[in-house]
Amino acid sequence: MALSIPLTGLASSDVVPGSYVEVNFAQGAASSGTMSYPVLLMGNRTTAGSATVDTTLYGPDTATQCTTQAEADALFGARSELARMFRDFARINKDTPLYCLAVTESVGVAASGTVTIATTATANGSVRVYVGEEWAEASITSGDTATTIAAALVTAINAKTDWPVTAGNTAGVITLTAALKGPRGNLIRISGQIFGSGVGTTASPTTPTVLSSGATADSNTTALATIITKRFGYIVSSAVDATQLGAIVTQITSQALPTTGIRQAAIFGSVDTLANATTLATGINSARAECVWLQNSDVVPAEMAARAAAIYTLHESNLAGKRGLNFDDYGTGDGENTRWSVKAPRTGTTPTRANLKSALENGITPIAVALNGTTTIVKRITTRCLNGSVPDFRIRDAHKRTICDRFGDDVRVAGVLQLSGKSIGDDPAAGQKPPGRQVITPRVMRALVIKKLREYAENDLLQNVDQTIADLIVQRETASPTRMMARIPLQPIDILDQSGFVVDQL
Repeated sequence: MALSIPLTGLASSDVVPGSYVEVNFAQGAASSGTMSYPVLLMGNRTTAGSATVDTTLYGPDTATQCTTQAEADALFGARSELARMFRDFARINKDTPLYCLAVTESVGVAASGTVTIATTATANGSVRVYVGEEWAEASITSGDTATTIAAALVTAINAKTDWPVTAGNTAGVITLTAALKGPRGNLIRISGQIFGSGVGTTASPTTPTVLSSGATADSNTTALATIITKRFGYIVSSAVDATQLGAIVTQITSQALPTTGIRQAAIFGSVDTLANATTLATGINSARAECVWLQNSDVVPAEMAARAAAIYTLHESNLAGKRGLNFDDYGTGDGENTRWSVKAPRTGTTPTRANLKSALENGITPIAVALNGTTTIVKRITTRCLNGSVPDFRIRDAHKRTICDRFGDDVRVAGVLQLSGKSIGDDPAAGQKPPGRQVITPRVMRALVIKKLREYAENDLLQNVDQTIADLIVQRETASPTRMMARIPLQPIDILDQSGFVVDQL
């Protein structure tokens, strides 16, 4: 007698009709399609935005649309996390459907920091204040006092209406205050720089320095309840704390179970130390989550995650196309650096090869810094790197999750189209008359699965498909005779990570 093939959460006594899919990752031996899925951005709005927080989605087909930067600025406030995430995503990818959900801002304290202009100028020149990767500039005329110079800079800074800070001036001390309350403001980096010879004044700090004193985290609990029944290819969160990110991944994992079938993934960023990023990624340890990391980056995590998601979805719309699966060293190909456009940290921080190796062993997608000041995505991976406390890299490559989810979607659709409304029966014995077209037997369902496997293999998305077909199990369940089940040992294609050449001089 054949053993039962169980589906998590679908008991043998459950008789609700439907076509159910369970995608299980890391099922092999342990070792150390073309479609567009929408993306959801989650972050805070400022009080200047008109969006309803936590409970209302905004996108291309919602009651109040969000399809342009002007609409995003009006809904979320131009200085907000969410409007800036929208900007970064839409600059790269205008094809993938994009939705936004504003999370209620923290009730705590906004981060702040200062740039100090020291003395009266003794020559003409100019001064810049950097906020993240952007800067504002003001002219200096010989004889300008510190207060005058700072006032001109404050005007220039506040004219940047989409910056995440506002500025004020007290006797040459420029105070920059995050537009949103909470600890994520502590990730915004600022500095000053004087241009010209013999100007006679200084702007400090001259090295990128984070804002401070931002306190009290926000909460995404209510926002997550709003999207619990909705499906996105990726949920991109501005959160950087284990509590909020853990809540997202817990919900995603639960909703991916067969009785719900909402399969999606989360992307978040980190600019923290490697040790702290490792703690965060390994704590999440999920095939449905990705952490993009560059220590001390001038791009805050929310915007880095939005850029990564835009890149991934731009290419994943055609998995069989160039870069559809393999994002190794992304930023080095034609046009890729323009799309990615994350500059090297102005602190001079450069991850070593040992850092990159450690990141890849601990569920982190690391960003490398090139000599010319550009950056590249080293290798795109999931945070799933541990089986308990033991390293487990069976689902390290994020493209394998994507292929499994896509295959699950496709085989389910094929099942709905070809099996719905039919009767169920057993395969006829040798010499017996086969049942009619309205009766589905294991042999019929097996043919459906094999056809889909062959289609994926022809598009170079699967490997060893003949072995998969040989190991494929399709059977009518004994305990639940109205249920037909298939277990498919899917083997997504591997990507080329390394190549080597040994050159021998003769």
